[in-house]
Amino acid sequence: MHQSRKEQGMERISRGLLQPDLREAGVFAELETDIEAAEEWGAKGMGLHARRSGSGRLL
Repeated sequence: MHQSRKEQGMERISRGLLQPDLREAGVFAELETDIEAAEEWGAKGMGLHARRSGSGRLL
């Protein structure tokens, strides 16, 4: 069954609108992963830094 020109146009428009949303969702997912990794790295770095500063002092 063929689609009318109007239906074809609406399908093209909806696909065009959907593509940026999918790209945006991918970018947000990647940013969330990066943020979680940075938080873990920061927490590990803070723990190491606290231990070094406390045990590395000479009196």
